[in-house]
Amino acid sequence: MSYQGGNMGVAAGIGLVFAVTIPRVFLSSLANALMEDAQIAWLTTAISSGATLLMMSLLLYVLGRTGGDLIGGTRRLLGNMAAWLVALLYIAIFLTNAVLLLREFAENTLLTALPYAEFSVVTIWYAFWVAVFIYFGIEVVGRVSYIVLPFLVTAMLLIIFLLIPFYNISQLAPWQGNGLTLAVYHGLLIAGLNVSAAVVAVYAREFQNARTAAQALVFGLGGGAVMKFVYVQGYLMAFGVYVGQEKILPFFEMSRLVYLNRYLQRIEALLISLWVIISILAIAISLYTAIYLIARILNLPSVQPIIPLVAAMAANIAMLPPDIVTALGYDKMYLYISSAGVYVVPAVLFLAFWFKRKGVQKCIVA
Repeated sequence: MSYQGGNMGVAAGIGLVFAVTIPRVFLSSLANALMEDAQIAWLTTAISSGATLLMMSLLLYVLGRTGGDLIGGTRRLLGNMAAWLVALLYIAIFLTNAVLLLREFAENTLLTALPYAEFSVVTIWYAFWVAVFIYFGIEVVGRVSYIVLPFLVTAMLLIIFLLIPFYNISQLAPWQGNGLTLAVYHGLLIAGLNVSAAVVAVYAREFQNARTAAQALVFGLGGGAVMKFVYVQGYLMAFGVYVGQEKILPFFEMSRLVYLNRYLQRIEALLISLWVIISILAIAISLYTAIYLIARILNLPSVQPIIPLVAAMAANIAMLPPDIVTALGYDKMYLYISSAGVYVVPAVLFLAFWFKRKGVQKCIVA
């Protein structure tokens, strides 16, 4: 199959994982976290990232010992039917993620940069460039993600630093927010926020070896978790819980607060281009992963012919919700439902691997 390379390194893997798991900090997920957990929202973020890291590491452990990727490992352990079901689950997860990100970033582009543009034109524009981008393959997407990563991290840290005059550290109190137990519960419940980290399992055969995939997961997801923690704390100190809950675009609102001097104001306009780039990367990774899985289960020789079809389908589905409030409701539902991709599949594959290994050991002993 022409789309299976096996040459992806650690840098490209880190770029993939970071780019596909970080975008929701630019959307409304932070406001939702403040509504549910108040000042301890940082712990919710840390727990959701930690739970995802643990389960995906478990999955990579199994795949490293079965000699395959997510579909191949499932087929060896549980058979063809189970492999189809797992593939269909992750196709739904990644395609839904691409659709929701496409809808939300298109809406937010209208709100921030192009208020007089037609919504359908902006959505089609995003979908078109995503389709063009993924035509070159996941390795190219990974390398571009790693090139963009330092600029993105620098921009986020720069905003956090420039907002120091606006910080009120007392807004971090009480540190326990709405309760420690509730924060832990919500953190485990919304692990679907990072379900896209499963790209390391989907593309396990694309990496140079199992250790490369594991390093990409740890540094990509771990780096994203650190950035989210810093971001949540800065946002809380700048806006507080009650005002922060009302912001639809937290990162944009933080950027608007920055004031350098009378000649250099409104630097958020300079960051919109970076915001668009990271959104295109995240949508591209999710959409290509769904296409890749479709090609795997159908044993297609190439993914290129179905890219325009799936991209057009994603754009049309993204335009179906009547308003942004409905889309945000679907996004919240998605975060809960997609947790099955974090917990259920890795746990089932690990148990299947464990029991089969025990059975083999008993046969050897006998």
